[in-house]
Amino acid sequence: MILVDTSVVIDFIRTGDARLRALFVAHNAAICGITRAEVLYGTRNAAHRPQLIAALNSFSQVAIPDVLWDEVGDNLAALRAGGVTVPFPDAVIATVAISNDIELWTRDAQFLHIQRVLPNLRLFVEPP
Repeated sequence: MILVDTSVVIDFIRTGDARLRALFVAHNAAICGITRAEVLYGTRNAAHRPQLIAALNSFSQVAIPDVLWDEVGDNLAALRAGGVTVPFPDAVIATVAISNDIELWTRDAQFLHIQRVLPNLRLFVEPP
């Protein structure tokens, strides 16, 4: 299983890239609630929402249990101490990946900075 970041999901929704779909299936791609919310935030109109829901429902869902929020706070504090400022959703997504010991697939270079401070974050290397 790999955790897919919003950046990859949005690229897939925009392009419908069959290669991405095949990689999702091959790697049992999953999302968490933060990614789901970020994608739905981009809804253009009421007619667009069902298309987004269908795309999101094609992924497995990784839960964010209540006990994880303390870890999110600890990771945000470690990032701040390490001189890395990131959006809150990215810190949550990284924490979900770390706590589930799964790779994170992102196209957002910001996660490399997160990984520098939180070395347990494993990033999926997208094949060419």
